[in-house]
Amino acid sequence: MVEPTSFGYYTVALIAVGVLVCGAALQYLIVGLRGGTDRTYLAFSVLCACVGMLSIASAFQYVTTSLVLAVPTVRLLTGISLLTLPSLAFFVGFYTERPMNRYLLGMLCLLSLGMFWINLSSPYGAFYTLLEEGPRMVLPWGEQLFTIKRTISTAGYVYSLLDILVIGWTFYSAARQVLAGERWRGGMLLVCLTMLVMGGSWSFILLKTLNLRSPPLDLFAFPLFVLLMGISLADQIRRRSLQLETIAGELRDEANSRRRAELDLRHAAYHDALTGLPNRLRALYILTDLLVEASQRKQYGAVLMVDLDNFKTINDSLGHQVGDRVLECIGDTLLAVAPSDATVARLGGDEFIMLLGASNATPEHAATCAMEIAESLLQRLATPLAIDGRFLGVGASIGVAAFPHDGQGATDVVRCADIALYRAKSAGRNAARLFLPQMQREADARMDLERGLREALERHEFSLHFQPQVDMHGRLVGAEALLRWTHATLGQISPVTFIPIAEETGLIHAIGAWVVARACEHLRKWRSLGIDFGGRISVNISPWQIAHPQFVANIAAQMAAANVSPSELTLELTESALLTDFPAALQTLKQLSAIGFQLSLDDFGTGYSSLSYLQQLPMDELKIDRSFVTSLQPDVADPLAGFVIEVGQRLGMTTIAEGVETKEQEAVLRKLGCDLMQGYLICKPLPADEFQQWAIQHAVAAGGTDDATTPSC
Repeated sequence: MVEPTSFGYYTVALIAVGVLVCGAALQYLIVGLRGGTDRTYLAFSVLCACVGMLSIASAFQYVTTSLVLAVPTVRLLTGISLLTLPSLAFFVGFYTERPMNRYLLGMLCLLSLGMFWINLSSPYGAFYTLLEEGPRMVLPWGEQLFTIKRTISTAGYVYSLLDILVIGWTFYSAARQVLAGERWRGGMLLVCLTMLVMGGSWSFILLKTLNLRSPPLDLFAFPLFVLLMGISLADQIRRRSLQLETIAGELRDEANSRRRAELDLRHAAYHDALTGLPNRLRALYILTDLLVEASQRKQYGAVLMVDLDNFKTINDSLGHQVGDRVLECIGDTLLAVAPSDATVARLGGDEFIMLLGASNATPEHAATCAMEIAESLLQRLATPLAIDGRFLGVGASIGVAAFPHDGQGATDVVRCADIALYRAKSAGRNAARLFLPQMQREADARMDLERGLREALERHEFSLHFQPQVDMHGRLVGAEALLRWTHATLGQISPVTFIPIAEETGLIHAIGAWVVARACEHLRKWRSLGIDFGGRISVNISPWQIAHPQFVANIAAQMAAANVSPSELTLELTESALLTDFPAALQTLKQLSAIGFQLSLDDFGTGYSSLSYLQQLPMDELKIDRSFVTSLQPDVADPLAGFVIEVGQRLGMTTIAEGVETKEQEAVLRKLGCDLMQGYLICKPLPADEFQQWAIQHAVAAGGTDDATTPSC
């Protein structure tokens, strides 16, 4: 009687191996699901699951009691084997990062699936054509195993060949991984594959070659395979964890670097790079907060705008390096003088600002405290600075503005302080001025004038008036062209008011060119009509025009285009045109004289030019200032006008007195030897048409007499 099979050491060991490997499969499934894009752990989990089920199914096959019960187990083992081979190919491909050619891998998967389908429908599975019950296998310790005699099918041989090819490819991939430098990972895979092959080979030698009745041992090689691969994958996880920690550290360092860079950029955006003080943007932000605080608490603060007086001279003469040192010292001085709750900022260039926080109950008290600080600051800044062995006197002008007032913003307060600073500069520098409402009105009026001045040429608001110039016998020798501006809303505006604005804004060049063009136009007209206007017209030239490098070329081209000889135009300039750069001005005047222009020095005696300079100038005419003419009295000996006339005579210049208003003045001038004169005694400045009529009447009145009778004007 045949002894029944039962679970023994061998079958229990197979089940234990299966459970162990399936547990590993579950573990690596969890790791793979959390591993992101790395598919190695998932592929290893599937492979372990297949091997574990093979081991468990094999155990149940050995304990079956009949062939009928054993056939389903054989079919299950065949199906799991068909899934194991592609799983091994996928795992090795992911592990070595050198997957099988996709076409070969696709063929392997399709072939396995095809055999799996055949395995479900064939009576004995895909690998066998016949299964017969064999004699019981009795192990040395008495355990009996159910055995089956198998007749292998063609598909079984094909699968065996495919199994050999896949195992060969896995060895090839592992060897390539070793040769590529990954010796640890590749070596572990080679060892594991070698153990599997050795286990299978040993079972084949025992069962097929030596005909020994012994159960196969290849499944027991898988726990070692799982163990060694687990060690390798665990090492990989450790390496990746270290790599992630390194990357995380680098990211933290980069984040810290970016945070520091952001702080540096923020500091650079709100602070001056040279002095380290807050810049204009930061100062405006702080002032905005102070305005809000002052409005809420019903208090008042102040702003001090500081501009250095002599910084440009120091910077130009000693260089920017010394200039930077000066600015740093000034910043330190401002910080030393400023109250503890004040903010000192550099607006740019040599401009600084001091913000005094709101703490006073009245605007008057705030202004008084601010002016006291300004005076103290002026005293400190008046002290020469010791820089690189030099003592440099800088000095400063300060504008003060209290806040808040009528909803002013930060820029409005700064503008008010700037207006007061301009007043301090105009007052002679090294002074402090408090902003007053009338300053704003005057600044607005100046802005309106500047805006209107820019539009005056386009709107044809300029015109020329002409004042006759006669000799001491009353004969007309020419006229001075005087610019007049009739504003659309403000009416007549004096040249004393708008000419300085034109010079500061640079509009004087366009206006001066317009004056020359209009003078030439009238000159051509009167000449064509045969009107005796004296043969020449005098026009005033600004120092800014003389300083322009293209002035000579431009006016020469303008005269040529107007078809007017330069000798018919007298250019009048004041002594101030010579003070800034005398050599350059002298060169310009020589060029103008060489072209043919007549040159006249206006208001001589009221400036600062020396007689030695006057001797070098190519002047044709010397004009006596009206202040000297006004002081002429018949009983006054040696008047200043006489000195000017004598200087002109000695230098060979024609002398002309302006502002002659009385017969007594005319008599004294004739006695002193003056050559020409102009003034209200002869005629006031007239528009072009009226001057034309006056010239005609003057010519008729003169007739053929020696002394002309001046017509009324």
